[in-house]
Amino acid sequence: MARYQPAIKVERHSPFYSSRQGAHPTLIVIHATVSHNRRGLSDLTAIANWFRNPKARVSAHVCVDAEGQSARFVYSQRKAWHCAAFNRMSCGIEQILPGHGGLEITQEMYQETGRWVARWSKMWHIPIRIGAVSGSRVVRAGVVRHSDLGVLGGNHSDPGPYDMAAMLRYAKFYRSKL
Repeated sequence: MARYQPAIKVERHSPFYSSRQGAHPTLIVIHATVSHNRRGLSDLTAIANWFRNPKARVSAHVCVDAEGQSARFVYSQRKAWHCAAFNRMSCGIEQILPGHGGLEITQEMYQETGRWVARWSKMWHIPIRIGAVSGSRVVRAGVVRHSDLGVLGGNHSDPGPYDMAAMLRYAKFYRSKL
């Protein structure tokens, strides 16, 4: 049977979140985090442990691994600490990539990421399309790479090469099934 909802295999809540202060998310931010991407749940568990570590002081809403499994760290009603000035208006999806510089985004990862985008699209009425920001303002609600947020988003370069169009096709398909 086809699966349209994310497969949450690890649920460990990070203490690094805060109130959205009445704001509703208008962006979904795609991230990449470095880990080994081993089969099983060890990478998702390791990232969960980092997001609970007092030294980290960062979080994301969810993380997806190469097998298409998810971990949830912060409920989307709350503000995760993942992209600086855009935390209040966004939901964040980390994707596990290896630390050796090779790109290891699998179809299962694109599919699971698409399931989260579909879920949040329905929940928050975020359009499944490429979003845009200008300065600290969201000028087009939708989905963005962390790198699209510039200095005010933390000046990151992740997720690097990424087939956003493929992931958005999955998201639109799953959204039609919800």
